Amino acid sequence: MGKDFDQTATAPYNFVSLPKEVLASPVACGAEDGEERIRSYREHVLAKGRLSGHIDLEIRTLTPVFVGTGADAGEDVEAFFAPAGVPVLPGSSVRGMIKNIFKIVTCGAMRADEDYYDRTLYFRTMADKKPHIRELYKTEMATIVQYGTKTISETKASAGYLIRQSGEAGYYICPSAFRIMDYAGGRQPRSEVHTVSWGAPGSGRADSHTGLMSSKSTYIRHYDPDWEHRIPVPDKVVQAYRDDVSRKGGELLDEKVKEFCGKVKEAAKEFTNRDDIRHVAPCFYKLDKNGNVAHFGFGRFYRIAYQKSISDHVIVEGLEKTDYADAIFGCKELWASRLSFSDALPDGTPKTDTPAFPKILSTPKPTAVQLYLEQKNGAGRIAHWDSEGVPIRGYKLYWHQKKDTDWRSEKDEPTTQTKLKISPVKDGSVFRSTILFERLSEDELGALLKVLCLHGNHLCCKIGKGKSIGLGSIQVKPTLFITDAGDSCRTAFDDDGGWNAAERAEEMKHYIDAFERVLGEKLQGSVRGRYDKLMKELRHILDWENTKIDRWGEKIAQMSATDTVDKRFKDRAILPTALEVGKRKK
Repeated sequence: MGKDFDQTATAPYNFVSLPKEVLASPVACGAEDGEERIRSYREHVLAKGRLSGHIDLEIRTLTPVFVGTGADAGEDVEAFFAPAGVPVLPGSSVRGMIKNIFKIVTCGAMRADEDYYDRTLYFRTMADKKPHIRELYKTEMATIVQYGTKTISETKASAGYLIRQSGEAGYYICPSAFRIMDYAGGRQPRSEVHTVSWGAPGSGRADSHTGLMSSKSTYIRHYDPDWEHRIPVPDKVVQAYRDDVSRKGGELLDEKVKEFCGKVKEAAKEFTNRDDIRHVAPCFYKLDKNGNVAHFGFGRFYRIAYQKSISDHVIVEGLEKTDYADAIFGCKELWASRLSFSDALPDGTPKTDTPAFPKILSTPKPTAVQLYLEQKNGAGRIAHWDSEGVPIRGYKLYWHQKKDTDWRSEKDEPTTQTKLKISPVKDGSVFRSTILFERLSEDELGALLKVLCLHGNHLCCKIGKGKSIGLGSIQVKPTLFITDAGDSCRTAFDDDGGWNAAERAEEMKHYIDAFERVLGEKLQGSVRGRYDKLMKELRHILDWENTKIDRWGEKIAQMSATDTVDKRFKDRAILPTALEVGKRKK
């Protein structure tokens, strides 16, 4: 790639497409309420021919792996999960890793608050290079005015003060006037960024200074507030503002952060000269057609929320069905899991890397619509979160990286994102875990085994922290044992005089074939075609052999939003599908 970047986006992650519809489990199929679902579940579990036993897992680290506790282990080093003093892969991590892939393999339901956090996302795209993305924001927030030879954007938002009354949890907005003021010297001082210069108590005046720009020469003065006119801010609007994790500076609600631009308690009472106001901050806001506060922010052109939420783009039929993951991993308050995952214990004492600060973990941001939404119309017409009928890309998984990828930060010092050093176990370490299963049908056991045998006789996947910087790749090899409870009742000892464990090692193909028959019966036409495609995507993303592809690191590199040479992120280059990365179509 060198210095000549094309317009293909790259990322250390990609997506497995969602199925066209959810594959229903035989458990509680057609049940309409909780009691009926529980009754159906009991009948299913207690039916003849159900299988119990265990699956032994050999887990080999292909790259360094780190599963931390978040706790300081001393000398600025985060502790590896090690309850007995030796690094262990916790059963909960193994369970979560396998369940995530299981939901993909079994056409499971992607549900809010279980598989993703549903929220409305915020944006401010006045300077976006895509005209229709610019217009999306300007239509809501800006009026274009011609002053002689100059074209100026004026806000459609109104000025006010965001307040909270004593004894109440909710917020209100008191309207105010505002005017644009010129900085002395014609340029914004660096000391006046994301701050408020407050006027005298009772004056109602506050000067707001937003983010620094090289050509910025003005600031906003709020004045003449109407403290008696209080417009309620709906709780969902307040929560949406809190959920905007990408917002920087000019904080209006959280008084604990450095960028807080308000006054609270006695200071708020003093400024407003109102005993019933305990929180005040200058803001801008806009009302909807019904006169309710639609959104608010700090500056004139603040970030606004899309109308649609993430869940509006999870376009899959049958999300209400009881899927295979519900059936065997448990279904909240209705029934417990029929699987139990033990901690993965090491063979001997694993070798660990020297503690070091990791590279800053790149956090994928869903506001980058060119990466997170399917883009059927290409770069000329980028779909966004308010586009109709556009699905999300699917389940996000991380690519494997070469085992010698350097995960260490170039600077041996803490940052706001990485405050502690870590010491991963080295590649080549072996851990052993067990999955106990109870009363599974053949197809349920087969679905689980299909996950564990995704790459023939094993599974390659990721676990722990640092997936985007090359950590966490493992290979999982399963061995199946079926328990015959009746045999243990008939005889307490085996042929060698030892305790009769009443178990036998079994081949897995028979059970995987049972699940494949279910897929063949229930997935037809385009639904089956979509499933076959997503399985190719899944196998490709998790294929360790990809690391042997020439210049693989460049093909999955994280783009930078601030790079002055590589402008693909700013230009909204579209992320290719998983099967297009590396051009290894399978």
